Amino acid sequence: MVGQSTDVDKLESFFAEVIQNMNWQFTSHELLLRLAHDHQQEYVGALASYMGNGTPFKDLHHELIKRLRKLEGQMITLRHKDYPSRDIFGVVSTAAVWRKKK
Repeated sequence: MVGQSTDVDKLESFFAEVIQNMNWQFTSHELLLRLAHDHQQEYVGALASYMGNGTPFKDLHHELIKRLRKLEGQMITLRHKDYPSRDIFGVVSTAAVWRKKK
């Protein structure tokens, strides 16, 4: 099954910890990179569940960011929606900029 929710659920359970360890302001790309670095086994497991259609990184990251948005107003606030940023491959793209809530 593509994108088994239990695999992504494991990564989502680390959001609070990862956000706590981020700078006061960070991009979605930076959060994804930190999540992948700090929780490599869970990241690879979630990534593998998206192997079906040829874009596992894009699909997994889309799902993770969709889940991250649920924390807006609780742990984080959205500062910019389409901010120039490099993805985890170094490709210039855009990402949301978040700030931790005080």
